[in-house]
Amino acid sequence: MGGAGSSSSSTMENLQNTLPPKQVIIPDESATGQVVLNEAAAKQSQINSEYAAKLDRYNKQFFTTEDIRKQQSLGDETRLTQRTTGQEERATLAETGNQQRALRRVEGQERRAEAAEEGAQTRGIERVKGQETRAAVAEGGSQTRATERVKGQEDRGRIAETGRQTRGTRRVEGQEIRATDLQKEQFRRYKEARDYAQAQSAYRA
Repeated sequence: MGGAGSSSSSTMENLQNTLPPKQVIIPDESATGQVVLNEAAAKQSQINSEYAAKLDRYNKQFFTTEDIRKQQSLGDETRLTQRTTGQEERATLAETGNQQRALRRVEGQERRAEAAEEGAQTRGIERVKGQETRAAVAEGGSQTRATERVKGQEDRGRIAETGRQTRGTRRVEGQEIRATDLQKEQFRRYKEARDYAQAQSAYRA
């Protein structure tokens, strides 16, 4: 209130100073009140304007800060999302790599197991084949030796029999020759004895 009264007095003095000289003015309470009201309204309007400007600056600063915070938050969320996405992608790639390596490892193990089994079966087949071949060769050799043994025995038996038969034949032939020679010799001796006896008889006669 004191401030308002000082302002009114000053306003009135200013009004009085602007009036023409030598002119008596009777103060009008209604006019003074209106001036005071106008000044108060102007002051309030100025205060409102300053407050509105200050509020506008505050709002601009607030919303600017909020926008910055929003952008920062959005950036943080975006980076967090990208970080999470990257982590998940890396984890997915790592798991994919792990699974692929595990699959390749299992495939290699299976291929090696198949190769080992095929080798074992091939070696088994070749082993049995070799055994059968050796058995066949051994049996063939045994049979050949047995055949040759029997053949040798038969050949030796045939040769022995041939020798026996030949010797028997030669023995009989020798016997026959000796018998023949003996008969010839006996006949010769008989003839000689006869001839001699005939000769003696003729000589005595």
